[in-house]
Amino acid sequence: MDTSNTTASPDRTGAFRRMGVYRFIMLALLPTVLLLTLVYWYIDDNLHEIKTAAGSTNEVHLPGILKSQRTLINIESLRRYVETVYNATDVEVRRDALINALALATESVFEANSRFVEHAAAARALLHSLDAVKKRSDQARKELARSTDIFARAAARLGVYAGMDDARESEALFSYCAKVRSASGAVPRILAQCAALRESREDMETARQRHAQADMEAREIWKRFDGLLRQLSDLASSSEAEMTYLAMERISRAAGRSHLIVYLSGALIVLILCVFILVLHRHVLSPITLASRSLRRIRDGGRVEDLPPVRVRELQDMLNILPMVSRHVTDLSARSGLLEQEKDRFRSLSLVDGLTGAGNRRHFDACLARSGRDRPLALLMLDVDMFKLYNDTYGHLAGDSALMAVARTMLEELRGSVDQAFRYGGEEFCALLSGVSAAEALAVGERLRKRIRNLRIPHQSSPVAPHLTVSIGVALREAGSPMSNQELVEHADKALYRAKTSGRNQVCFYNPAVSPLPGETAL
Repeated sequence: MDTSNTTASPDRTGAFRRMGVYRFIMLALLPTVLLLTLVYWYIDDNLHEIKTAAGSTNEVHLPGILKSQRTLINIESLRRYVETVYNATDVEVRRDALINALALATESVFEANSRFVEHAAAARALLHSLDAVKKRSDQARKELARSTDIFARAAARLGVYAGMDDARESEALFSYCAKVRSASGAVPRILAQCAALRESREDMETARQRHAQADMEAREIWKRFDGLLRQLSDLASSSEAEMTYLAMERISRAAGRSHLIVYLSGALIVLILCVFILVLHRHVLSPITLASRSLRRIRDGGRVEDLPPVRVRELQDMLNILPMVSRHVTDLSARSGLLEQEKDRFRSLSLVDGLTGAGNRRHFDACLARSGRDRPLALLMLDVDMFKLYNDTYGHLAGDSALMAVARTMLEELRGSVDQAFRYGGEEFCALLSGVSAAEALAVGERLRKRIRNLRIPHQSSPVAPHLTVSIGVALREAGSPMSNQELVEHADKALYRAKTSGRNQVCFYNPAVSPLPGETAL
């Protein structure tokens, strides 16, 4: 390989401004971070407004509505009593209804609300007026009855003189009196009876008019009182209902704004991600593809083509060393024997995790790849709850001891088989159970959870329990199922995620028919 290309590239692209990969990624992601920050602030502000409006409704307006309901009940009771005063003919019944109505019309019944003071005073005045009118009506009714009785007696006496069998025919009696008065030599006694009949009828008509007038006044007072009660009802219910409606309007507007900003921010994030992918392709993925193609050419003994400059400094450095890689291909070929030995050595690495004694990740992948599909296969994925807090609280040595205790418990439960219990990574462990049903796999997981909990390893900083606990996700591949190993791991991971988000310290089984929790699609 001609080494002149190695020096020509930096000289030719010396004016091209480059930056580090971390700075490049930071600048590319900065708009997304700023947008998410703004969205979080805006939604948090709207949620605070919703919380304030809901608290005001719950603490102020709803008690006010309940208070208004009690007032409305008093108003309805007052209406019934006044209606009794208006309609009752029994004086005692009307007196009792009047006393109850006056009691309800007092200011104390309406809870000393300043809005009702004027209306309560008007109600009391109308009640007194209605009582006075009803008394006049009673008096007029009594006078009407007395006048009617006098008229009947006078008509009966005059009917005897007139020789009429039915003295109730008053018009005939008056016609008789008119004839008597016009005749000469009329008997004074008959004239006196005629005068008494006419006077009693006039008294009766006067009493009837007074009774009708009193009834009309009572009806007008009842209409005014009914209108006053309607005003009281509106006054008792409208204010708090209006305030509650306004609070609901605030909540609705805030929720609508949050809903809109979520959609807008989602669209902007998608747009920014598209731009980010384009930039990533132009300045990162495309150079990596070119480097990969050049490496294949070097492997096949070809020449490295002139590569365009890139903006990321680390990628440019990688492209600059490709000629040096070409020179070393021959040396690498010569050392192939040594590489084969190294390869064998790496292949013969221990299958057991050095810390916990369980199978390591490589062994897990190999066992999973060897698993047949003629029998059901269950995968248990176990995670130590709040392990970072445990390390921060008790130190990494104590954390290692806790991991060893968890692994030892798993091995004991699975009869010490490193082909079934594995350390998946960090504080995560896995277990492979062949030929079991879903219920049996869940039972094994529950026994593991209880045994680890019963170790009573102190974990005072955990919000789950005062001692060390684990969350376990269980997935099952039925016999003959086309499910891949990767899908089985993903299902167990989703079940573990569900166990964590549901409160930890529990065992969850992945069921594809159940809707995923928020965030499970990101696994």
